[in-house]
Amino acid sequence: MGFVFFGAGNIGDDLMVAGFVQSLSILNPESPTKIYSKTRHNVESQRIRFPEISWTHTDDKKVYDPAEIECWAGVGDTPFQLTSGDWSLQILLSDLEVIPKFQNRVLVSIGAETEIQPRAKDFARVANAFERISTRDENSTRILVDLLGVPSSRVFTGSDLANISLPGILENRSINKEFDLGLIIAGDTLSKKDIKQVGEFIANRTDPVAFIAGETRLEPSFERGIFAKLTRFPWSRVRGKAILQVPSYEQGSLYDLVHPICACETVISSRYHGLLTAAWAGCKVAAIGRGSKVSALAQLLGVPYCELPVTREKLEFLEKEASTVSKDVLTEFRQKALAGVSYALGIPGSGAI
Repeated sequence: MGFVFFGAGNIGDDLMVAGFVQSLSILNPESPTKIYSKTRHNVESQRIRFPEISWTHTDDKKVYDPAEIECWAGVGDTPFQLTSGDWSLQILLSDLEVIPKFQNRVLVSIGAETEIQPRAKDFARVANAFERISTRDENSTRILVDLLGVPSSRVFTGSDLANISLPGILENRSINKEFDLGLIIAGDTLSKKDIKQVGEFIANRTDPVAFIAGETRLEPSFERGIFAKLTRFPWSRVRGKAILQVPSYEQGSLYDLVHPICACETVISSRYHGLLTAAWAGCKVAAIGRGSKVSALAQLLGVPYCELPVTREKLEFLEKEASTVSKDVLTEFRQKALAGVSYALGIPGSGAI
C-alpha cells in the first residue's frame, strides 16, 4: 500500500497516520500490510515515529507505480478544502494521471469543507476517481454526495483517524495541568482584527495563557507567526501573558506532540485536531470556527463554538462555557473510525471494533 504524506510539522497529520497504522494491526492482525510513503518534508522525524512504514524522500516508484503498489490510499486530512489555498487540489489533479491505474484506490477517513463550492467541478473529478471513500463526519459525506456527485454506495461515514491513536497515546498518563487555559490559533482565515482581538483577550487576563503550536512551522498564518506578531513590540501587553508552547516535532514522540494541549485545564482551539486532542485528554474545550470542518466537529462533540469574526467577548464566553466531552461520545468516534478504515480498505469482518 502506498500513500503520500504532506505533513511538515502539523501534529494532526501525525495523529492520523498513527491511527491508520494502528487500525491495520487491529483489523488485519494476521496479514501485516507493507506500507510505503513519500514525503517532501522532514522524513527523519517520520521514520522515528513510524518505523513500520517504509519512508522515502524522492522515490516515486515506491508510491506511484501500480506494478509495485496494490492499493493507493489517501490517508486522513482534508483533501477537499480551499481554506488554506488550492495547493491540495492542484496536487490531486496532477495525481489523476496515475491514480486510475491502481488496482485499488481509496480515500480513508477524509474530510471535506463547504468552502470548496467554487471549484466543485474540479473536486468532483478527483472524488469520482476513487472506488471507496470513508469520511470523518456526516458533513463531509454530504459534501461528497450532494455537491460532488459521488454515488452514496461508494461513501461511508466513519470518523477521524486520530480517534484511533489518541486513546493509546494518552493511556495511563498522569498529566500535570500547568495552565488554566490553552489557545490554539491558526490564522489562515482570521483577519488582522481577529488576531488583535485574540491579543486583547490575552492581555486582559490575570493568569498566563499557553499559546500552543498545533502547527510547528514558522509561517505568518500559523501559531508561531501569530505569536510573533502579538509579542513583537517590547511594550506589547501580551508579552508575559502568553507563553509559547512548541512541541519537538523533529525528535518527539507522539505523546510529546500532544503534551502541551493535555497540560491545560481548558483549551480553545481553531484547529480540528487541537479540539479533538483536548477532548480525549479530558480538558474543557471550545472551538473557534475558522472553517466549516471545525464548527462541524464542535457540534458533534457537543461543545461551544463561535463563528468568525473573533471578538474578545466571544473568547470570554467560550472560556466560561467550555465543557468536557463524554467518553461515550469519544468511544463511539473510535468505533466509527475503525469501521471507516474497514470499509475503505475492504477488510471483511470487523469483530475487533
